[in-house]
Order: sequence, then structure tokens, then C-alpha cells
Amino acid sequence: MKILSKIIVIVMISVVIYTSLIIYSDLIKISNESLSFQIEYAPLIISSLTFSFFLAILRWHIFLKKSEIIIPKRSTVLIFMAGFSLSIIPGKVGELIKSELLKIKYEIPRKNSVPIIFAEQLYSAIGLIIISCFGIYYFDLSVYVVILFAAIIVAIFTLLLSKKLFIKSSKIFCKIKFLNNFLKDMSESYVVIRQLFSYKVLIPSLTLSILFWVFQGISVYLILLSFGINLFDFVTLLTVYTSSIMLGVISFLPLGIGVVEGSLVGFMSYQGLEISSALTLVVIIRLIVQWLPITVGFISLRIIHGFGTKDSGIFT
Repeated sequence: MKILSKIIVIVMISVVIYTSLIIYSDLIKISNESLSFQIEYAPLIISSLTFSFFLAILRWHIFLKKSEIIIPKRSTVLIFMAGFSLSIIPGKVGELIKSELLKIKYEIPRKNSVPIIFAEQLYSAIGLIIISCFGIYYFDLSVYVVILFAAIIVAIFTLLLSKKLFIKSSKIFCKIKFLNNFLKDMSESYVVIRQLFSYKVLIPSLTLSILFWVFQGISVYLILLSFGINLFDFVTLLTVYTSSIMLGVISFLPLGIGVVEGSLVGFMSYQGLEISSALTLVVIIRLIVQWLPITVGFISLRIIHGFGTKDSGIFT
């Protein structure tokens, strides 16, 4: 099955799940809550969400520069955003399309660009863990989520410290058809990966990763305030949101769909919000924070001429 076909299936399943949640949460109540939306929050929501992606793009730029990959700034932004078009594929492996676009547009070998995508995801994961640690006091489930997620990160770093283990693990993942083209030269990418985790890169990249999640959390908080919901303080909401994202990642479902929504609804209802209202708000949050960037990603992919390119094997 082609990747594009899989994306269509995932989108259809997502539509079914969100439609079911909306129907369950009472259509009349949704209509009333939609009317209660305070439009003055819209610019703040869009601004905080946009700034979070600006921070991620800045981190992407740092990685490209460190890897001595020089491309026009316009392409830097478009290729980065295009990565969101396939972010619905479990494990974020869809973001490898950025490596394919760099190869097609600028003839940059995958062995030089794949480590950058790998480093992005690892830094994002570390940022999630750091923020979620602050929520252990507020959200009991965070303890188990953080421990499990941290164990996975420690295992990955163990592989990074040993070139031999790194090459062996790469060969194992190469057996997956989709990943084979990207990982077959990973033995030559080891040096690049180590550079991306050097002290000079670590501090600014980790700071940007943490701030990315903070501004994502601000967007979620503002969405709730725009509907008159002020039951949660920002720190609690942020840590619960990041913990829910980690649960979604661990589930290995596309965007953690169902898992993220369920954990957020559970927290909100536990704090006193009606389940029907919580379901409605979570669907709105996910559509704005997750699905809007995916839409922008497809537009960026179209602009950069990566979508449908004949010599690209990423869609097969």
C-alpha cells in the first residue's frame, strides 16, 4: 500500500473518531459552546502556536548549519513545515520526508540529513520529559509516563554512546521497507549525530525544545480561556498536556489519536468539567494544535514541489 493511501485511511479513521466524540458530547451543547467562543482570543492563540513553530524552525536551522547544510531560508521553512504533512504516520517516521526533499531539491545525501530528523525527535522527547516532571505533583499518572518515556530515552542515548550498538540497531531497523532507504548509510551518519548532541548544540536546542512545548501549552490554555474555562492553572494544564502527548507517542498510534484525547478528557472531567464539554474542547484543541499544522504541512509540501514527485520513493 502506498504511503499516500495510508494517510487517507488514517485521516478517515480520525474523522470517524472525532465525529463519534462530537455526537457523544451532545450536538446542542457543542453549538452553544461554539457560540460562547470569545473571538478576541483568536489572535493570541494563533500567535502562540505560530511562535512555537518558529522556535522549532530555529532549532531545525541550527541543526542544518551544524551539519553544514546550506539552503535558502525560504526552503528551510517550507521543508520543515512539509514534515508535518506526514507526521500522522506512527513514530513520526513520516517526517523523514524532509530528508527526501533535501535530497531531491538540493542533492543532499540522506546520510547527512536523516540524523537531523532523528535529533529533532529526541530533543522534543527530552523537552516533554523535563516539562512533565513538574506535573508529577499534580498528575499522578505523570510519574509512570515520565519513567517509561525516560527509560526509552536512556536506551537511545546508550546506543548513541556506542558506535557498534548504533550500527547494529540501524541494521535491524533497515529491515523495515519504508526505513531501508533512509537508514542503510547510518553507519556514516554516526559522526553527524554526535555533533548534534555536542555541548554547544545541546544547550540552545534543548532550550528551544522546552520553549516549543511551553508555547504549545499556552495555545491550549488560551483555547480553554476563549471558551470561558478557567478551572486549571497553566502549570498543571501544561504538564498534563505534555504527559498526554507522551502517552500518545508510547501508544504508537497516529498522533496518539484516542489516547491523547482520552487522557485529556479524563483529567478535565476529574477537575470538575462535564464530560460532554471536555470532549468538545479536546476535539477543538486537537484540531487547532495538531491538525492545523498538518494542513499547513500539505500546503508547504505542494509549494516545495515534493508532493507527487516522480523520483521520490517516499510515497511508496
